[in-house]
Amino acid sequence: MTNVVKRKGSVETFNPDKIRGSLQKAAIDAGYSVEEKEDIIQEVLDNVDKAISKDKDVETKTIRACLLTELERCEPYMAKSWRRFDNRYKNP
Repeated sequence: MTNVVKRKGSVETFNPDKIRGSLQKAAIDAGYSVEEKEDIIQEVLDNVDKAISKDKDVETKTIRACLLTELERCEPYMAKSWRRFDNRYKNP
């Protein structure tokens, strides 16, 4: 089981549903329906999960970098939307 080390140092179990939710919001913000991009969402989620599952502990910035790399490769418009949301609400 992989643990996520948050920016402020707290630790929680990796929950792929949190990433799925942010990807769904990015799809909607980019002008798509979740259903239209479900295959992309699942592919990105699977690749992120595969990349981090080999580590016991992973920092949120590592997950973010992996997620953005996968989104850029699969769906640049969603990557742009995800970055916009992340910059506005997560990194004030």
